[in-house]
Amino acid sequence: MVVNHDDLFRRSTQYRFWSFTRPQLAELRIVANKKGIQKTEERIKELDDSLPETKLVRENQDQFQFVHPDEEKKLISYYARRCKELAAFFHLSAQVRSTAIMYLYKFYLYHSVMEYHPGNIMLTCLFLSAKVENHFIGINTFCKNIPKTTPEAVLKNEYLILETMKFSLQCHHPFQPLYGFFLDIQQTLPQLDFNRLGKNYDGARELVNESLFTDLPFLYTPPQIALACLWLCDDVLVEKYLSKKFGLAKKNEQEDEDALQYYNKLMVIIRHCADVVRKEALDPSQEESKTISAKIKLCLEPIRFGRKIMKQNGEQAAKRSASITEGNDQKRVKLETE
Repeated sequence: MVVNHDDLFRRSTQYRFWSFTRPQLAELRIVANKKGIQKTEERIKELDDSLPETKLVRENQDQFQFVHPDEEKKLISYYARRCKELAAFFHLSAQVRSTAIMYLYKFYLYHSVMEYHPGNIMLTCLFLSAKVENHFIGINTFCKNIPKTTPEAVLKNEYLILETMKFSLQCHHPFQPLYGFFLDIQQTLPQLDFNRLGKNYDGARELVNESLFTDLPFLYTPPQIALACLWLCDDVLVEKYLSKKFGLAKKNEQEDEDALQYYNKLMVIIRHCADVVRKEALDPSQEESKTISAKIKLCLEPIRFGRKIMKQNGEQAAKRSASITEGNDQKRVKLETE
């Protein structure tokens, strides 16, 4: 019996533990978000009552802004893209980079950014994935190249991430099945222009990279994602290849009804995957991330909210004082001129 990439994936812990439907993913993120709000409220209750900032936090708690699930997803995607850049800096392979990004997204299915800032978790995910994928970087070397980072800060989250991922560390990505399709297409369609195929393969690899910033790895198998990315680059080629693989292109023979049904079902999956890659890959701007991060800082340290109000009150008082002084000066000038 020949075992293909899809069979291998369906036997993996990734398939058993990390395959979901869209409603399941949405529910997990809502639950994680509620958990983050609850944790923030607990921090507010634990504030020192003797501090004037605490009084301001409690008096204005109805104005406290929590992070919404959509904002959480945006910020996680922002740091996932920064993870990609950092992996490139360390000259890490696509496998290491992709595994780190998957770790990050998996972690935040069960935790909120209001509990753990993704900027910190991302660094641990990258360091951990380098070890898992046999591209170990010493912790001191790793931290030396990242400003304001210490070995203690990176390592303290490692067990938490492992526990959250249920110690399921192996990640299957679409790169290998994509290469498999690249080779098999040459065998199946020997008359095909190799330059055309090579160009499509390079384009598909770029789209596979982009698929990491969507929910596709939680919804479909790596071979399905690989085919969708290749189909986006050349739909005619992929459909011709699959038709021949399923025996649908034979002349003067009755088409196998089962094969046709399977082909149609696969094409539905491919088109859906392609739509997700085209429309749902998140790439938040730095300005968006700063806005969300500012809210997170208040959630992680609610005393900052009291200081913010105190600062705003001071600025307003200073403006009132300046306005009164300016008014008095104008009256004095008027009296002097009279």
